[in-house]
Amino acid sequence: MPTLINEKLLVRVSYDEMEAYVTLPAPEEEEADYTVSDLMGALREKGVSTGIDQKRLSDIIMARRYDQEFLVARGKRPEDGVDGYYDYNFNTKLDKKPKVLPDGSVDYWSVNSIESVVAGQVIAIYHPAIEGKDGITVKGKPILAKRGREQLPIKGKGFERMNDNLTYTASIDGKIEKQNDRIVILPVHEIFGNADLGGGNINFRGDVIVHGNVESGVCIKATGTITIDGVAEACELEAAKDIILRSGMLGGNKGLVKTKGNITAKFFEFTKIECEGNIQADVLMDCTVYCQGNVIMDGARGSIIGGVVSAVRGIEVSSLGNDAEKKTEVYVGAGVDVYSRLRVLEKKIEATRENLEKIENGLRQFELLEKERGVSYAKDARRMSLLRIKIRDTATLANDEAEARKLKALSDASRGACVSVLKDVFPGVIVSIDDMKFTLKNKGRSVEFYKMPDKINTRPCYRDVD
Repeated sequence: MPTLINEKLLVRVSYDEMEAYVTLPAPEEEEADYTVSDLMGALREKGVSTGIDQKRLSDIIMARRYDQEFLVARGKRPEDGVDGYYDYNFNTKLDKKPKVLPDGSVDYWSVNSIESVVAGQVIAIYHPAIEGKDGITVKGKPILAKRGREQLPIKGKGFERMNDNLTYTASIDGKIEKQNDRIVILPVHEIFGNADLGGGNINFRGDVIVHGNVESGVCIKATGTITIDGVAEACELEAAKDIILRSGMLGGNKGLVKTKGNITAKFFEFTKIECEGNIQADVLMDCTVYCQGNVIMDGARGSIIGGVVSAVRGIEVSSLGNDAEKKTEVYVGAGVDVYSRLRVLEKKIEATRENLEKIENGLRQFELLEKERGVSYAKDARRMSLLRIKIRDTATLANDEAEARKLKALSDASRGACVSVLKDVFPGVIVSIDDMKFTLKNKGRSVEFYKMPDKINTRPCYRDVD
């Protein structure tokens, strides 16, 4: 049987060189035919050397399938690797906001700011990276796969890595939290009953949980969070993080709550509150409140009655004041004291900088005299006095600048602050925004108080309310 010359074969390679196709033109002589060697030679001429399906070539020839394009070689695509990753066996994103129930009330038991573990508990498992597999084209060119990256070991405290270098377990009982790429387990002081004077005051490095009440006269301080399931009476609570009072506080004009974090509580009565974060509660009655964030009381029963409530970023409340027209003062914005203090600090900082520049000039004069006369003035009384003043004024400047930055941040945060009343606002309410004051004479509903250049104005409060 005569064979055909290779030049008649048509070979096509895909644009990505991952597939090669052949087309066999019909032979002019009926008895002529192609051989596998013919096809292999044509493929080699086009540079195809990898992934060739020789059985496929034989089948095409045997079936005498002409003038059709057939896939005869396939490259191997790369399989990308998988980065290593951690499975955490604890909740890394706690929801610190209470849930609003269908009837509009707020469920303060839904707030969860603490995830606890016990010693020996597995807290994380590492899954190593999976290596990728390189690919290759039909022309034999390698295609590099993406390499899987290993993760760094977990850093932090309160846990240990096991011998397999994959499993992490808690080494102490306590509260666990993920801080960026660190895991920290801190001790938790837990009281399964009431905190009373018989048990003494509590000053704890970590979180404090009281499952009962906190009785009058008790002082609780924590570097973490404070959570109280029962009622807090006329006690003092101070935390570096959040404070959660699931059943509220009866302060009796002696209670004090102070925190650098947020406050969540069912109610406060006759309590002094200082909060650097936000406050969310149902009722504030006859309280004195200073909040650097927002006061949010948007539940169905959210109300402020009596007292003085200040919030730098704004107040949102369902009901403000009461039918008895009880005097109720609310303040939003940075306040006059912040702006006046900031102006004083700015002038003081400028004067201190000018004085430090004069001191620097005086010290440079001593350096010049040392070079000119070849005499050391290191212990000269005048030079020593200048150095002492420089040290004092440098420290003063640093403190004043830090305070000014804090006040400036408060000023910036207060821009656009307003008082939003979702339902009723009663006569006897006094609204202040920065240096302006508005005294309500008539009952209003769904109204928002905001600042204009020369006065406090009102506008409808367009929020969905029952």
